[in-house]
Amino acid sequence: MKILKYLKYLVTERIIKKLQRTSIGIKIFLSFLLLFLIIMISINLLILNYQKSSLKNQINTNITVLLENVSKDIIDHLVFFDPLAIDEKISIVMNNPGIDYIMLADKNGKIVGHSDKSQLGSYIKMEPSIYKRWQKSDTDGINHINLPVIVGDSYFGILRVGISEDKINAYIEQSTRNLKNYIYILSLIFFLLTVIMAFMLSKTLIKPLQRLKNKMSSIQADKLEICENPSTVFCKDIFNCEKSDCPAYGKERCWFITEAKENCKKCHNIDCKDCYVYKISCGDEIGYLIETFNEMILKLKHSLEELDRTTKEKLRLEKSSAMAEMAMTVAHEIKNPLNAIKASTSYLKANFQGEVLKEFLSIIDKETERLNELITSFLSYARPVPLKYEKGNINNALKDVIKLVETEIKEENKILQTDFDPSIPEFYFDHHQIKQAVLNLLVNATDATEKGDTIMIKTERIDGKIKITIKDSGTGIPEELMGKIFEPFFTTKTTGSGLGLACVERIIKDHEGNIKVTSKLNEGTEFTIELPIKEG
Repeated sequence: MKILKYLKYLVTERIIKKLQRTSIGIKIFLSFLLLFLIIMISINLLILNYQKSSLKNQINTNITVLLENVSKDIIDHLVFFDPLAIDEKISIVMNNPGIDYIMLADKNGKIVGHSDKSQLGSYIKMEPSIYKRWQKSDTDGINHINLPVIVGDSYFGILRVGISEDKINAYIEQSTRNLKNYIYILSLIFFLLTVIMAFMLSKTLIKPLQRLKNKMSSIQADKLEICENPSTVFCKDIFNCEKSDCPAYGKERCWFITEAKENCKKCHNIDCKDCYVYKISCGDEIGYLIETFNEMILKLKHSLEELDRTTKEKLRLEKSSAMAEMAMTVAHEIKNPLNAIKASTSYLKANFQGEVLKEFLSIIDKETERLNELITSFLSYARPVPLKYEKGNINNALKDVIKLVETEIKEENKILQTDFDPSIPEFYFDHHQIKQAVLNLLVNATDATEKGDTIMIKTERIDGKIKITIKDSGTGIPEELMGKIFEPFFTTKTTGSGLGLACVERIIKDHEGNIKVTSKLNEGTEFTIELPIKEG
């Protein structure tokens, strides 16, 4: 077995090497012939199969129509029992291709007509199914059709026919024999014409096209690598140059080196595309194409690297700026409650009356709570907690969130509507963070609405994603502010840190989801969250 494999390998390797050494003209010639053969064989098969299929459908249709007509015409012959007429009808049916047998029995089950005369006078078994129209196939490829002869509610007999699939196929093969011969003759003529045309065309295309294809196939999808060119030479070898301080000295593809290009332009007043080294390295038109392709790859690679560096730098600056702005805002917000706490504490030290003490203790509690909320928001945004994926039902998670705001919404005489899609399957998501994101949106919707307004939360499954919609009929967001609502510390409220929507966006992005917002002033706002369904 190993010897056979080794011999097969040697034969294959020799064939491949021989094909590699074969001129591109012969390769193109053989390619055209192979393409022609594939096309012609495909067309011939399609034509023959279509013709056979059409003929088979026509035969089946003719048999069906014939049987329907015979079942109607034979009624009189059964009633008045005309054996000659019955035998004539049977002969007509048997002349059709594919008919294996035909049998006619009267209402008592007696066979009064049959393609096999030896069956006349015998009886068939009277079963309930005999009064129904049915069609069955047996293991011999015979399709048995049972047709009750009925007029109104009166039953006169049974017509049963056997259709042989083998006979139909044999008839079709016989009928399409001439068509096959015509197709073969035409194919041969076209093949000879293709040989002549392919030979003439291959003579004009004698450049190594296959080399470019092989080199381009080596480029991996996730990497940008130049296509190798075995014809590449060094300028130092061509000109016997010993100037080792030249930027192009001992380097492949000097025309891609900026310093070398500038040096050649300055010292020799020549462009790389007109350089002898470049022309020898390219060799032919395909070589020029390879080097042009390589130039595009290098430019694209450099552009992507520059874009990546620019993007990272931009993100770093934006993050630093956001954190600095956040720090200043938090410091400013903390300053006021601290001053209130300090003043209240100082006053309490000098006055110990009960009512006054209670009043200032309330201030301390209120401002301390405000300070705690600001610090919590700051830490939540500045140091996000890693996602903890757990499998669960998103509808149940949203219902838990609704319970937190439902009472407040009802007390303010606002309308809360829900529309949950029960077909959404369980999937993996961070329950706590998704709940927090939806809670932030519901709180904003509550703040933006007044008495009689509506807040609606809806879920639906679209393809492989879950869509969560939170819509209100409140005041809406001015158009000039739409681009800022997800920025850290941006808020239109008199209180709050402005980190709520920024945290929502971060949570959704961490889930590889997307969040969109649409709003019209005095008409309401709609937030749409899309989350991928992660099943594992």
